[in-house]
Amino acid sequence: MKVLQVVGFKDSGKTTLVLKLLQAAGRLGKSVAVIKHHGHGGPLGMPPAETDSTRFFEAGAESSVAFGDGVIQLHMRKPSAGLEELIALARNSQPDLVLVEGYKDAKYDKIVLLRSGKDWLELQKLEGIALVAGQGTIRLDGRTVVERNDTGQLESWFADWLKGDT
Repeated sequence: MKVLQVVGFKDSGKTTLVLKLLQAAGRLGKSVAVIKHHGHGGPLGMPPAETDSTRFFEAGAESSVAFGDGVIQLHMRKPSAGLEELIALARNSQPDLVLVEGYKDAKYDKIVLLRSGKDWLELQKLEGIALVAGQGTIRLDGRTVVERNDTGQLESWFADWLKGDT
C-alpha cells in the first residue's frame, strides 16, 4: 500500500487535487482511501441527530459503528489521533493507495501545492517532496514547478509515481 500526501496552505487547491488523483487512480484500477486533516478547528460535523449511531455516540459511547448496504460508518472519541493511526484504520479497507490531505510534517512522499513563490520559503523544508505544483507564473531555483491545473501532466506524473517510476 502506497501513501501520497497533498500539502499546502489554505486555498492552495489541496482538495481539488486529491479529487483529481482519486479519479485518476480509479481509472488506473487502483482502490483508494483518503485521509483529511481537519484544520478548521472544532469537531467534525455529525450525521443527523436522530440516527441511532449518532444517538449512541451522543449518549457517551466511546465509539459507534454502523453498517448498511456496503458502507461502514465509524464515530470514535480520542483526545488525539496521529496520521499513523489513521492510516492503520484506512488499511482496513485494503486500498492500493492512501491519499492524505494535509499532515505536512509526515515523512511520506508528497505533492506540495504553492499559491505563490512565498509559500515555498516554508514548505521547501518538508521531507519527502516528490512534486511541486503551482500557478504557471511560479518559478523556483533548482526545482521544476508543474502547473497545478495541467491535469494531463499531473496524471502522467501520478501514474509513474504509482508504478515507482519517479
